[in-house]
Amino acid sequence: MVTDQPTQPSGQPQPAQPGYPQPGYSQPQAGPPVLPPTPVGQPGYGGYGQPAPQGYGQVGYSGYGYGQPAAAPPPAKPALLPAALPTPDQAYATALRPLTKRVGRWFLAWAIAIGFFAAGQIVMLALVMPGLVGALLDLDPALASANPEAVTFDALFEVLGTPLGMAGINLSWASMIPGAIVATAAFGKGAGGYVSSVAGRWRWRTTGRAAIVILPIFAIYIGVTLSLDPSVEWQWNPNWGLVAIILLTTPLQATGEEFAIRGFLTQMLGGWIANRWVASIGIGVLTGLLFGAAHLNPSIAATLQLSLVGFTCSMLTFRTGGLEAASVLHTANNVFIMVPLALTGTSAFSAQPVSGEDWLSLGIAILALGASYLAAHFFLRKEQRWTKGAPGAELLVPQRTPLEPQIAAPVVR
Repeated sequence: MVTDQPTQPSGQPQPAQPGYPQPGYSQPQAGPPVLPPTPVGQPGYGGYGQPAPQGYGQVGYSGYGYGQPAAAPPPAKPALLPAALPTPDQAYATALRPLTKRVGRWFLAWAIAIGFFAAGQIVMLALVMPGLVGALLDLDPALASANPEAVTFDALFEVLGTPLGMAGINLSWASMIPGAIVATAAFGKGAGGYVSSVAGRWRWRTTGRAAIVILPIFAIYIGVTLSLDPSVEWQWNPNWGLVAIILLTTPLQATGEEFAIRGFLTQMLGGWIANRWVASIGIGVLTGLLFGAAHLNPSIAATLQLSLVGFTCSMLTFRTGGLEAASVLHTANNVFIMVPLALTGTSAFSAQPVSGEDWLSLGIAILALGASYLAAHFFLRKEQRWTKGAPGAELLVPQRTPLEPQIAAPVVR
């Protein structure tokens, strides 16, 4: 074909026509160079790159492919409520404060505690019921029909005074030691330890120091009280099985009651109260009255005495920052009463109450409880009393948003 273009010699490259690039050659242009296709999932060589798969935090290389790729920071995670407790400078009673953001866990903790308490009662019934049934079957039918309620209670107290019955009572309350710990653990990792003390654990050193000052006072107090009790028949008729059960299980029973009442119940109520002094003293009065009434003693003086024991245990917990001193006092009270009675062949359940009000014993109890608190107050003054706080626990505190000034909209007339 004849054209009007000059013919180039064979083997020479043809010049490109204007506007049409010659095959195999590229004209210089602004922008990134044309590169081979990129495999799927790999960042592009230039331009903006392909987006990285979601979740890996990688992005495409920037620029025109020159230099090192820029590393992007990992995506920020949403702020979560801290698992650790507590907030700083809280008393024992307010260690779970604030509970406004943990209402669901509050109900869960109650459900767990009630479950453990029910399990303890099942253990008690399993140990007590066989003896109670046997005692009821041995009753005189005529006597039982005359006053069945009184006869049933007498049989029950007789069974509870046996070694097996005492073990059932004590182990039922001992179940609240793990019960309170597991229930409080519902508030997050490490929270279960704060039902023992503000240090987040049981302090054995504090327990020993409390025993040094409280046990001698209560040994004298209980000795004087029993010597003045006309219902106690002093005779050497030891029930060694009962003595062994008292020594082995009564410390667990007393400590279990402290974990349940001065521990779990106090913290579950105190977590809603802002002022630590109001929470500690107010709940101490409340739980003390409940503790006295729960023993169902018909004597007003005896009920007041038991209430004062409960209130003193609450104040010891507040002063020392834990349940250790209160558990020592409670254990001393029960052991020093039950062991002498067991050595006479009786039990605390079978001892006959004194007719009338024993105000003298109440007065002696006030002196002993006051002396025990003062001794612990000074001898244990270096024990940790307030919480140190856990990192991030401030997220539990409700944040107050400042009110913005309201600007009235212009009125169109």
